Formats: sequence, C-alpha cells, structure tokens
Amino acid sequence: MTEQQRQEEDFEKTEGVPIRRRNLFSSRDLRATTIGWEIAIPIVGGPLLGFILDRRLDNGVRWTFILLGIGLISAIFAVVKHIRYEFYLMDKEKKEEERKGIKKEWRNYDDD
Repeated sequence: MTEQQRQEEDFEKTEGVPIRRRNLFSSRDLRATTIGWEIAIPIVGGPLLGFILDRRLDNGVRWTFILLGIGLISAIFAVVKHIRYEFYLMDKEKKEEERKGIKKEWRNYDDD
C-alpha cells in the first residue's frame, strides 16, 4: 500500500477531517535511550582501557581504577545533563500551556 492510499483511507475514516499520524519515536524517546549508552560506555570502556594499559605497562591496577573513576564521573555528568534538559522541557511546556490559558493542577500526594 502506498503512502497516498493510506492517507486517503485515513481521510475517509475520519469523515473528511485530516488527521496527523504520530511518529513512532519522538526525539524525547530517542534521547532517553541514548542516556543508557552515555552511562554504559564510560563505565565499561574506561576500566577496559585501563586494564589494557595496566597489562602493557605492568603496573598493577592503577589505570583500571583511575579510568573507572573518570568513567563514573562522566556518567554522572551525563545523567545530570539529561535531567536538567528534561526539567527545561517540562518548564517550557508549562509556560506554553500557561500562555495559552491552560491551567494544570498537580496532585499533592502528601495530603491523602
């Protein structure tokens, strides 16, 4: 089935009101999956590189621990960066809704 035929069928099913198909993945979804790699690669890659350096230089486990620490720190910074970006997007959406006159009430779970 071609894209044109599918659009015509969707148009007929909605009584002449065009609809917009939602994308399978949004940029937010893809960003969330990327954060996993931003955590895993430094935490695994750093000690692996450190292990190889330690074997070649024959100096115990010094580089393994140093690069593990660097990997952990960079993973923490990646998570903090991701969380700050998500808060920025949430704040931006909230301001846009307030500008349009949409008021959302947040439930306070402490007052049950």
